[in-house]
Amino acid sequence: MAKPSSPTPSSDAFTPIRNVRLYETIIEQIAALVEDGQLHSGDRFPTERQLQEKWRVSRPVLREAFRALEMQGIVESRPGGGRYLRAERIPHPDEFRSLRLSSDRETLLQIWQARETVEVKAAGLAAANASRAQLAAIGRPLRMLETMTPDAYRRGDVNHDFHTAVARASGNPVLEQVILDLLGRFNEAGFKDLPPAKDWDGLQADHQPIYDAIASGDPKAAANAMTNHFKTLHETLED
Repeated sequence: MAKPSSPTPSSDAFTPIRNVRLYETIIEQIAALVEDGQLHSGDRFPTERQLQEKWRVSRPVLREAFRALEMQGIVESRPGGGRYLRAERIPHPDEFRSLRLSSDRETLLQIWQARETVEVKAAGLAAANASRAQLAAIGRPLRMLETMTPDAYRRGDVNHDFHTAVARASGNPVLEQVILDLLGRFNEAGFKDLPPAKDWDGLQADHQPIYDAIASGDPKAAANAMTNHFKTLHETLED
């Protein structure tokens, strides 16, 4: 005798899967500790090493989580004195992200100005120094950007890979490290959540002239193309 079939869940039972970044999981755990009364405003957090061992995460991920909390005034970092909780409630990551977008626009603009200064120089150097392999590394994320949707872009690191490849092709490891640090800070401040759909085509198109100028070995054209790219997104940030 055949077993009766189980009822099929309604379509309302299925909800979209939220993309979770690793540092957001840390924030969620801290929020749970606060909600359960295990962590209170004024409490000092364990050391970085202790938290790395407990959460089994890398130091950069741990610091990304705390930087995000510090930018909202939720955590206070004292040089040589550790980190302290300064709030009675931690927003959910979705709410947290929207808060960052409203309060950190000035931070985004400041990081953007710093990025423009160093990345324009890096593009010019890349045009003069890039090897064939480095050109291929710049081109790979560019080809992905051409067919990528805004949602897919926000979930990935394709833009990061493009700018990192340009920085690496500059041949200046110090400049490369500065750019990597600024890219990380820019993403933490909320850039991946910013570009509205109406600006997406422009953001994609801006990368091609940078690659073309670097591939042609024209430092001046590469620097100009990178400047134009920053100008386009600067207008987006100020909207």
